[in-house]
Order: sequence, then structure tokens, then C-alpha cells
Amino acid sequence: MKISQLKYKQVEIEIRQLAQTLPIGAKLPSERDLATSYDCNFLTVRKALKQLVDDGTVVRRIGSGTFVRGRTSEFHSSAARNAQIGILLYHQGNPYSYRVLQSIAHAGLDQKVELRSGWVRDFAEDAMNQAFQLKREGCVALVLPWFPHDKADEVRSFVQRCPIPISIAMLIPGLEKNCFEQEQVFGSNMLVSTEALCRYFRLLGRGHIAFIGPDSADDVILQRKLSSYAVFTSRNNLPNLCGLVEPGAAGMDQLVERWKSHRGDLAVISYDDEYALRFMTAMHKIGMSAPDDYAIIGFNDNEASHYSDPPLSTIRQNFDYIGHWLLKNAISLSQGSPCQSAQASRPQLLVRATCGGAEKADSILRSRFGDLDIILESKTAPSPLLDGAADSAADSQPLTGNVAAEGLAA
Repeated sequence: MKISQLKYKQVEIEIRQLAQTLPIGAKLPSERDLATSYDCNFLTVRKALKQLVDDGTVVRRIGSGTFVRGRTSEFHSSAARNAQIGILLYHQGNPYSYRVLQSIAHAGLDQKVELRSGWVRDFAEDAMNQAFQLKREGCVALVLPWFPHDKADEVRSFVQRCPIPISIAMLIPGLEKNCFEQEQVFGSNMLVSTEALCRYFRLLGRGHIAFIGPDSADDVILQRKLSSYAVFTSRNNLPNLCGLVEPGAAGMDQLVERWKSHRGDLAVISYDDEYALRFMTAMHKIGMSAPDDYAIIGFNDNEASHYSDPPLSTIRQNFDYIGHWLLKNAISLSQGSPCQSAQASRPQLLVRATCGGAEKADSILRSRFGDLDIILESKTAPSPLLDGAADSAADSQPLTGNVAAEGLAA
């Protein structure tokens, strides 16, 4: 009972900080998604949310969700704060951007930083107005946790004209000091994880390794992943199967039709979970499924990957690391110099059902990949509806603390 009470109080603090970080009127994630994020069951989340409803921090709207209603001044005044930092939230966010935001909220608790936020619809007049407003409220720096890749030029101009410094989550030429990672570090885990996944699929005996992602030439992350994939296939004399598709079902359906001849021998590395799930949907349309007909691994460990059919194997980034350094760099920029990460965090491969590695884990993962932490999860999707299901570590067992391939072809 004592452990449960401590868990509930910690979740309440975390959700309260997230609510304080979001603008008034913003919608909180669902109870299921919050339970996944905070590693607890939905009853713990529900109890924590009740406290926020009772004191007016959030409001429940039946059929719509839970929304931020106000801010509790006592929450911020309960401890001495080092700084006040603003967060600019792009109005067309995605699950990844929300995970980064949650990590910043968590980092704010650790670093005793008061966070304020505002929505922006563009990085011109609207963003500038928000920046001046946050400065008037006492913010000494801003964090931009996410923005679309095609807005990079607009963001560059905005950051250069902004009245207070901004810490950003992407490397943009001319703004190297604003990135949360040093220039030589940024994107290195993308290179590492993509090459490691190629080797992983080769260990599983797949002869055709493909890459799928967005048709976006200016996407820096895509460029890093593509270069790593191309180098591996070239060195190992493998066919280069690269599918870059636009939003919508038509392009993905055509890609699946082209690759169906590789049935049973195809492995797919996806740019992120969204593209992986779209690929799986297209495969289901023609009667094919993972991992028997094809194997696939996503990226980012979005909540939807837990509940896909079958559960999606994916690469999980260290969001706590991202939030920590975004906030730390913002504080340092406000003091006149950057403080950036000099060493990227090591990503984790979550082995679920779609990659075909779970059954062979004992033999294949006996050797170790130094560039990945490999975690074997249960075949069944985790259910936050089961009391205590996520409060224990029973469903996720680390197989190798750090796994380096021995005897693998480079």
C-alpha cells in the first residue's frame, strides 16, 4: 500500500507539471497513454487526475477528454526556482512532439525550472508575438521542442530575430549553438540504430532489407537514416529497397504491391512508428502479416505501437535525455553561452511481435550489440486496464544491457 501511494503521488506531480506546462485549454493525453508514459496502470492515473480536477487544474469533458483549466500558483512557489523558461508549441504537433513535451515537463521538476507555454501557428508574426508575451511574463529563454522539417528556414529567421534565446531540438545550419546536441553528435544515434537494425535483420536471416519513410528531401533525420541504410546495403552487396512515400494510402499501397514478391524474406526499417503502422495496414489489405510474411521495426515508440496488431517492434529514444538537454541548453543560452550534449544517448530496441526476433532471442541475442540496448517485451500488448500491469517490470525483461555483434559481417 505504501508503494502504491508513493506511485500515485509521483504520477500526480508529473501530470500536474505537464498541465502547468501546457497552455490553458490544451487537451491532456488519454488515461491509457498517460499510464504508458508514467509506467503505471490507469487506476493510478485516474486517482492522480481526480486531485487535479478537485483543485481546478484540469476539467473533464465527457466524450471529449481532459483539458487544462488553470494553473496552481502554490505548485510553482513550493520550491525555489532557478529560472523561468517558455515553451513554444507548434499547433500541428504529433505523438513524438508530445513525448518531448512530457520529457521537458519532467526535466522542469528535476531542474526546478518554472515553465510557461504558448501555441504558435507559424514562425513569423504569431511566434514573435508569443515570444514577446513570454518575455513579458518573465521568461529568460525559450524551448522549441518540435517543428516540421519544411519549416526550418522560417525557424532560422525567427530564432535570429527572437528577443530571447531559443533552444531547439534540431540542427539547423547557422543555429548550431541553439541545438540541444553538439553538431558532431546530432543524429548520430540515427546512424547507429539504422545500421544496427540492418545487422539485426541479417542475423534473423532476412535477405531483403528495405527502408520506408517520408518523401521529404529537406528532412535532416531522414538523410542520416538513409545514408546509414545505403552504406550497409552497398557494403553487403544487398539490393537497395528504399520506399519514400507521401501522406495517404495510395503511395503506401503501391509500394507494398511492388515488394510483395519478397514475401517471407523481407525486413523493413521504418523512419518512425507512423510509417511502420501505415505499411502494416497496407500489407493487411493484401493478406500479408508480420512477422511471417515480412518483418518490420518502427522508431520512437509511440503509444499506438503498443496496441497495433501485432504489437510493433520499435526503437525507443531516450526522451528524458532530450528534455533534459533542451531545458539545460535554454538556461545556459539565457546566461550567454550554450550547454549542449557531447554524447548521444544509446537507443533501445524493443523486441515485440513484428520483427520475428522474440522466438530466437536466446540464440541470436547471446552475442551483444554495443550500439543498442535490446529489450524483449511480452508478445501480448501491454494493457493499462489490468491493475498493476505496468507497475511491475514483468512484461519487459532486459536481455542484454548493451548488445555488440560478434562475428557479424560489417
